[in-house]
Amino acid sequence: MRISFVTSAAHADLTPDDRLAVTVLERRGATVSASIWTDRSIDWGSFDVIVLRSTWDYYERAAEFREWIDSLDALKAPLWNPPPVLRWSMNKTYLQDLKKAGVAVVPTIWLSKGDTPDLRGLLAERSWSEAIVKPVISANASRTWRVSIANASQFDAQLADSLKVGDMMVQPFIAEIQTRGEWSMMFVDGEFSHAVRKTPNAGDFRVQANYGGSSIADQPSDAVLAAARGALDVAPTPWMYARVDGVETASGFVLLELEMLEPSFFFAYTATGAVRFASAILDRVNNKS
Repeated sequence: MRISFVTSAAHADLTPDDRLAVTVLERRGATVSASIWTDRSIDWGSFDVIVLRSTWDYYERAAEFREWIDSLDALKAPLWNPPPVLRWSMNKTYLQDLKKAGVAVVPTIWLSKGDTPDLRGLLAERSWSEAIVKPVISANASRTWRVSIANASQFDAQLADSLKVGDMMVQPFIAEIQTRGEWSMMFVDGEFSHAVRKTPNAGDFRVQANYGGSSIADQPSDAVLAAARGALDVAPTPWMYARVDGVETASGFVLLELEMLEPSFFFAYTATGAVRFASAILDRVNNKS
């Protein structure tokens, strides 16, 4: 069994998260290769299953990444998640699809490349005292900043520069992220696997560890899980893995992101997550043969 874990040059040896899954797969007789997606020497057709993992530079070269997905699609390579799911997930405009389907998502202002918006005016129109601004194709809180209605005008030039590069989005700042934390719920083959609750460092809004954020294993309520499943019901199929990110507010669970491209899975926080993930991969090897 030849399995590829697709990664980026910065994570050529895979992440600690991925290595936990690799250990399980190797114990079950599989050979797992760390494959850098930009390496043109790789014969992608030689693998029984290709699993997209830590391609965490994709947003910096989005057009090239789409071409790579398209090339594997043309080869009919066994890529998971499949190309239609990856294309849908890499652009956060998928939130529009979820909203149309009735999923409670964070309100969003969509800005197109070349726009010259008045950021303070946008916030005032919606009575947002604070907001988060970020690209529609992004990861790890890159090029993401927090503004208030008091200082928004100071960021107009920064926003204009960002809009020269690509589309942007503006969302209200959800204070519960600092008090209650952000849920990340992992699903494999349609079933809930495990969850963590992430909180930012004091005074920050970013929950990622590289910004000082912390995570703990936790069990979401039935209502939160039901909301997560409702979002996944709207996503393209078939899919093998997904991570649902959101926050509990006074009005209920609000979805922030539906990660179906290259999410961290927090396997170190669970005894069964890596095993479940490995089993799903091996099922696809067996179904292929």
